[in-house]
Amino acid sequence: MAAKKSKKKSRLSQEQKDNIIKYSGLAVAGLTLFTFVSLVSYLFTWKVDASNAADPQLLNADVEFSNLCGKTGYLWSELLVSKCFGLGSFVLVFLLGATAYKLFFKNREFGLLRVTFLSISGAFVSSLVFAFFSALFGGDNAFGGGLGGDAGCAVVSFSASLMGMIVTGFIILLLVVGWLLLCSSRFRHWFAVVGDRKPQDPSEEAEDEAAENEETDDEPEDEETGYEEAEDEETENEGEDLVGDDVLDDGTDPLDDEEIQPDSDLPSDAESGAGQKTADGEVEVIRGEDLVVTETEDLPPFDNRLDLEKFQSPPLDLLDNYSSGQHAVTQLEIDNNNNRIRATLLDHKVEVLKVTAVVGPTVTLYKVYPAPGVRVAQIETVHREIAMSLGVSGVRVVMLPDCVGIEVPNSTPSIVPLKSMLNSDKFRNSKAELPVAIGYTITQEVKTFDLADAPHLLVAGATKQGKSVGLNVIISSLLYAKHPSELKFVFIDPKKVEFTAYNHLLKHYLAVIPSASEEEEQKNAIVKSAKMAEQVLASLCIEMDQRYGLLEVAGVNDFKLYNEKFKKRRLLPTDGHKFLPYLVVVIDEYSDLLMAGGSNPEAKKSARNIESSIVRLAQMGRAAGIHVIIATQRPSADVVTGLIRANFPTRIAFRVLSNTESRIILDSNGAENLIGKGDMLYYAGVRLDRVQCALISMDEIRKVTKFIGDQTGYKKSYNIPYYLPVPESPDGEGSGGAIDMQNIDPLFEEAARMVVNSQRGSTSDLQRRMGMGYARAGRVMDQLEGAGIVGPQEGSKPRQVLVSNIMELDEILSHFVK
Repeated sequence: MAAKKSKKKSRLSQEQKDNIIKYSGLAVAGLTLFTFVSLVSYLFTWKVDASNAADPQLLNADVEFSNLCGKTGYLWSELLVSKCFGLGSFVLVFLLGATAYKLFFKNREFGLLRVTFLSISGAFVSSLVFAFFSALFGGDNAFGGGLGGDAGCAVVSFSASLMGMIVTGFIILLLVVGWLLLCSSRFRHWFAVVGDRKPQDPSEEAEDEAAENEETDDEPEDEETGYEEAEDEETENEGEDLVGDDVLDDGTDPLDDEEIQPDSDLPSDAESGAGQKTADGEVEVIRGEDLVVTETEDLPPFDNRLDLEKFQSPPLDLLDNYSSGQHAVTQLEIDNNNNRIRATLLDHKVEVLKVTAVVGPTVTLYKVYPAPGVRVAQIETVHREIAMSLGVSGVRVVMLPDCVGIEVPNSTPSIVPLKSMLNSDKFRNSKAELPVAIGYTITQEVKTFDLADAPHLLVAGATKQGKSVGLNVIISSLLYAKHPSELKFVFIDPKKVEFTAYNHLLKHYLAVIPSASEEEEQKNAIVKSAKMAEQVLASLCIEMDQRYGLLEVAGVNDFKLYNEKFKKRRLLPTDGHKFLPYLVVVIDEYSDLLMAGGSNPEAKKSARNIESSIVRLAQMGRAAGIHVIIATQRPSADVVTGLIRANFPTRIAFRVLSNTESRIILDSNGAENLIGKGDMLYYAGVRLDRVQCALISMDEIRKVTKFIGDQTGYKKSYNIPYYLPVPESPDGEGSGGAIDMQNIDPLFEEAARMVVNSQRGSTSDLQRRMGMGYARAGRVMDQLEGAGIVGPQEGSKPRQVLVSNIMELDEILSHFVK
């Protein structure tokens, strides 16, 4: 047992190892400075110091050397300069400096082995170069061993005696080029392209000059054809430089350097397809006629952002930094908590190897590494005692891959601004379809998830624990991530005050049921009653069924594949297809929505319809691009039913009052031990992540929505929100009722003439060409149907026009227009 303890004590912590490595870096840096100073000083004082060192008595005696680093500096410099590499020894200073940098800063991108190899090889090659010039110009005695040192001089002398100075110089040049190829990418690029352009023979140049003099007015066409044929010939010939159509950095084509013969230079018999007789030994060329195929370019992909091409996403400057809400956890607090955790565990006979603290904005995770033989259950059973010793309301014990985590609330929590989450690389570089930056994890990472993969989200928590803020964070993340053409929201707010600020997004991001007037649409943009919520959810179910019909016709099984196919113009609007945006339904206070109508039979029926619509959207909405987010402050079993839990796999739990409510939300305990104010647990079916939710205030939301709402909406003909289908009324008829032919619209006649002239009965045409709203255009089209001008609606296709000419139309209009 004593041996085990002594072995444990001998182990170094990570901090001690880092200190040793950094100290070693400082030592190497000192050696680098010593070497550099002694080498520079040696260049000027080597003769004086050499005379002192030549006498053994003076060398061993206490005699002053002229070198700035003394006797040791002289001996070290003499070894490097005189005995080894000569002036190439200065390259080794770079090696020592790189080693010091590597050790002190732990720069992983700095290859120490590569620098070592290049420095030593560079010093050797440099010594050969200096020794070669020293042998040529008589500097063999410089610095005691020549410019290249004894090593370089010996190699050059040996090579010169075998092959002569010229061959020796060429070999040294090859070594220099090889070393530069190893260490310099710019030199490699220069070496690869130098000399690629081959000079032409004088006869070829003369032919080129003659061809230039015979060029006619159709020179551009000839040059283009000749270019294509020359390029084909280059591809067929083996051994040619297959550069292709690559473009250099300066914007020029590398093939422009080649002088290509245009087709106009060929003899007339070659142009007509006849054989061309050439000189002996050459190939007879036979060319065909009109073999150039003119390709028709495809239409550019459909751009869904074209109608709002000048739309600007809200800048991050609209959000606050909350710099005053940042509080650092002191080392004293961490040490005190560490000691108390260790003491409490030892009191219960739980031996601990080490404890590591991971500081988060609200909670610090203490990773406890138990000693061999200690069961995890022993730590889990004493979590209340640990909380009491720390003086906190509660701690949460979690299992980690290699240890047991104890989550302890910080004495002063910090605010996580949404601005920092949206500005993080994890959010900016996200490949998600609907990215959401929800907050900051306890392991110091930005927590993001894809709502499209969720695919539906359940948010629950007690009052004033951060639930509404969490919804605003999700909505704001999507507003910053998606263009209005790609995303639409449906807000259902029984409290009538939570989503009021999003009313400004009507003409950009909201989807509503069409009303008779724009004022009513603006008023009902945020659904605030159970009756209206029932209609909107029923309308969403109709929208979902219509989308599945479009997916079926398109032959795809996914919303994303449908949009990709539409963008490539494989699905045409004339066949009823259109670009489909994501629809995100956000429902706040779900429990209040179910109880808003009271306990009468009609209210109960409405509650059942609401729940069944939500369950249906949750079961089938993902493939149609519809995603549902519901939030509730009462996570009871009668509200969060088994169907809701089964169809909402992704859940966020803020602090709740009991472990029963925690199990309803997360299927496990833990939410009752949260500290509130944005502290939450994120569950996606695999594991629980503790996250501090980001903060966005109502003032920030108003700034963002105002910035979006003040921008120009869609073009004049589309200056409307995204309309959902009109749900059927309880009696089975459409909510519009029968066609009213007594109150003919003032634009009825103009609309009838436009439809007959274009032979196309489309409501969108009335909106686009006559500036009507959706509801009015629908009423006018219904009146045209009642008058027998157009046929009944056939799904999403344009109506059939039953009148073929204006004369027949005038007879019909005489009965309705006076």
